[in-house]
Amino acid sequence: MIYGLEPRLIFSIIFLAALTAFLWYDRDKIQRVSILFYRRTKHGVELIDSIAKKLPRFWNFYGWTGVLFGVLTIPAVLILAGTSILRFFKEPAAGGGPALIAPGLGSEATYQSGVSFIPVEYWIISIAVLMVVHEFSHGIVARAEDFDINSVGWLVMGVIPGAFVEPKGEDMLPGDEEEEDQASETSEDDRGENDGNGGMWDQGTWTQRLKVLCAGSFANYATAALFALLFLGTVTATTNMVQSGFIGIQTQPGDGGLQYEAMEEFPAFEAGMRNGTLVSINGTNISSQEDLQNVSEGLSPNQSLLIQTTEGQFTVKATEYQYREYKQSILPFASGMQWFINLLQTVAYLNFVVGFFNMLPAKPLDGGQVMDTFLERFYPEGRGYLNYWSLFVWAVLLGSIVLGIYTSLL
Repeated sequence: MIYGLEPRLIFSIIFLAALTAFLWYDRDKIQRVSILFYRRTKHGVELIDSIAKKLPRFWNFYGWTGVLFGVLTIPAVLILAGTSILRFFKEPAAGGGPALIAPGLGSEATYQSGVSFIPVEYWIISIAVLMVVHEFSHGIVARAEDFDINSVGWLVMGVIPGAFVEPKGEDMLPGDEEEEDQASETSEDDRGENDGNGGMWDQGTWTQRLKVLCAGSFANYATAALFALLFLGTVTATTNMVQSGFIGIQTQPGDGGLQYEAMEEFPAFEAGMRNGTLVSINGTNISSQEDLQNVSEGLSPNQSLLIQTTEGQFTVKATEYQYREYKQSILPFASGMQWFINLLQTVAYLNFVVGFFNMLPAKPLDGGQVMDTFLERFYPEGRGYLNYWSLFVWAVLLGSIVLGIYTSLL
């Protein structure tokens, strides 16, 4: 470890250096607009097409299920966002308003008004997962509905990674207009019922567009459910693993060895341990998590341990693991498993939150495009009002975030 630098800071530096090197290496194929870098490719289109051609009835059911979830989400997210913002503006000091979700260098997530921080490695992995499943879901349902796809690709805005699936004949990315021969290929007949007034996925009938637009957030909901189940399953399995013996300490590597913090109401704390550095357990030197894991394997309830620390020597009797304490320490002897469990929880959480927010009825979010599709079909004169409404929503959201950051700094 580099002296004076935390592991997550080192990881962030390495990640940014690797990202910069990759952008430089692939620079001839990358397009840039200000701080937005993106690269198109047609390789993923074949994969999307092959998936969409399999089980067409399933993808039709999947698309309609996405529409059902999307239609239910739009009023829910509008009500939740509205009440949250109103409550925040009434009492800004209480917090609870909209917040950006940003990468942080702490070991735990911190949620507050204006900006919330997720441990950087959790953030990167979660964003990658949610963007890939979101965009591929759009693309698969689009191909299942016979929409044309121009390209797929990745993008980086500043240091924020992302992915996209680009419909043919639409300029969804700034600064790089479609070539004229591509644009000419999209005729009025190709656009079905649409009048071409600038909607995303501007092809097919209005019901087909609804399925494509709602597919992204529905994929995030499904991914959130999958990772939540993995989280619960891992917690259960981990509980069984540590059921044999538990002394109640949280550990992390430090400059002088393996540092610990005793958890209240558990054997280590009751024996007098508080905070310090482990030296040995039952005569075995402890200098790393691996050493601690090796010693802790096979512990049984009521087994006595002689623990030497910088605080002194303690006799600790292992107790049976208690499920209710899993949030504090799933595996006190295996921080790697704790990290993995936290990752599963974070991926599930961010997929649900981002998918839910994406259905807010304001352009250019998918929820705004869904509303535009409904208006085009049933009340075309109202489409212009949706643009003004979207500007209002974004102004309120950004204003709430700025006020939240300002309030948290006071």
